[in-house]
Amino acid sequence: MKKNFLTAIVISISILGSAFAQHPRLHSRLSNLEPGQDVNVIVRFRVPPTEADLSYYAKYGRHNAQLSTIRSSAMTVKSDQLAALADDPGVEYIAPDSPVSATTFTGGPDYGWMTALDMMQTFGTVAYDGTGVGVAILDTGMQTKDELNNTAGASRIVYSQNFVTSENTRQDLNGHGVHVAGIVGGNGSKSYGGYNTYWIRGIAPNVNLIGLRVLDSNGSGKDSWVISAIQTAIQLKSQYNIRVMNISLGRPVSGPCANDPLCQAVQQAWQAGIVVVVAAGNDGRNNSAGTQGYGTISAPGNSPYAITVGAINTSGTLSRGDDKITSYSSKGPTLFDHIAKPDLVAPGNRILSIQNVGSVLATSYPQNDVPMTAYTTTGSTKAPVYYQLSGTSMAAPMVSGAAALMVQKNPYLTPDQVKAILMKTAVKFGKTTSQATDPTTGVTYTSQNDLFTVGAGSLDAQAALNSTDLPTGSAQSPAVTFNSTTGVATLVLPANAVWGSNAVWGSNAVWGSNAVWGSNAVWGSNAVWGSSGTQGFNAVWGSNAVWGSSTPASEALNLALNGEN
Repeated sequence: MKKNFLTAIVISISILGSAFAQHPRLHSRLSNLEPGQDVNVIVRFRVPPTEADLSYYAKYGRHNAQLSTIRSSAMTVKSDQLAALADDPGVEYIAPDSPVSATTFTGGPDYGWMTALDMMQTFGTVAYDGTGVGVAILDTGMQTKDELNNTAGASRIVYSQNFVTSENTRQDLNGHGVHVAGIVGGNGSKSYGGYNTYWIRGIAPNVNLIGLRVLDSNGSGKDSWVISAIQTAIQLKSQYNIRVMNISLGRPVSGPCANDPLCQAVQQAWQAGIVVVVAAGNDGRNNSAGTQGYGTISAPGNSPYAITVGAINTSGTLSRGDDKITSYSSKGPTLFDHIAKPDLVAPGNRILSIQNVGSVLATSYPQNDVPMTAYTTTGSTKAPVYYQLSGTSMAAPMVSGAAALMVQKNPYLTPDQVKAILMKTAVKFGKTTSQATDPTTGVTYTSQNDLFTVGAGSLDAQAALNSTDLPTGSAQSPAVTFNSTTGVATLVLPANAVWGSNAVWGSNAVWGSNAVWGSNAVWGSNAVWGSSGTQGFNAVWGSNAVWGSSTPASEALNLALNGEN
């Protein structure tokens, strides 16, 4: 007899934490710790704590940061004190202050992301370039670069702040943040000639950038740093017209969104009027528990509010006909909440952008320097200025840049409208499967272009800009439920959802007829992916649907060095 998806989740909980009874206001990972151990936690209070409250709670441990946006405080508490703190009537929930990391692979050259630039050039003299729109980049930091200046030579980095308590600098020591910023808003000023005379520039080359450093020189951070940056962006929204936030980082999902501090912070930013774009994660090859990469979306990409972005490989061409999902792009549904993710996909394999010379990435992987012949005809011997990286970290800023263009064109668009339009105008995949090969091991991976792998389809920024739709209602990503008796999985649409039953915003219009089959069924009995013999079905709903840990380190390193074909 098949186990249903809830059974899988019960099993996953036993993997992530103690199988024994635990305090209802303590995350499972905070049970059965060694006595006297210092534990970094995020304490959510029932009402926003005052300074007097924080002084009172100091008896339990050290206060590290006030996370007022989510009624929380980052604290360091002795493990012996956790239960007593959770028993306090003013405390709602205690979660671990979990580590996060950048979602990046490195690899060889791929110029396919220029499809977005090619799209931009079709607008001619009326091209949108993001002027006046602020994009917050939560990453490894920001650096002054000519490519991040405006036409007058002034920096478009209008604000920067460091939240990494272990390193006192706003500069990008790692190189990831500058690369991401270049994809969003690099102006291409150091590139000309070369391949088809295309410039290596970003999607919105005149946006204003807000650099919020939440990852250290190794590309690592923690929840409280990210949440502090999110609430800072909310506070600065009006001053810098912050309309878009890019989060190219993540960590494993360890509980429902309702108890996840990252999800709560993302929701607050969304409701404040900021489009939040998040990388899906790079665990699509993770088959440690027999799931074939399904159920590996990372947090905060599991938020139903966020636009969660997977990565495609453009095969180095401007044609969409040979585009394919990368095998490492994380797949849905999300753990615990079963949210249908990713929302859409965008170019993310071997992407060209700005190099931060001397950074950890640049010095560790010099083979990822972009050859000067790709962007100059002068034969210059100066240090390379462009670099290539892969991962959903690179796909997310493609969508962030597109969102900035949409807001520039129509400043009155809400985050829900931006998300709904991007998903409805996404290009549907004509093929049901695709293959990718690891160039080092020679192993070929087969992926299905189903709802949980490619979402609504591939980013089409031009179609989104040309859309005249003004949808109303919530664009929260729907949950999915599985009926083990009928064998049908169905979308559970949020109340007041954009994805209604009408012809304009029906589920088929967004996800396509190959993804959604009748009565909102995701995989009906006669659907392409509807039988128990198909890859996706067994992986998500079958008896082996239990969730393992992150991608093994050896495989992750192999991907970091080589990307995929």
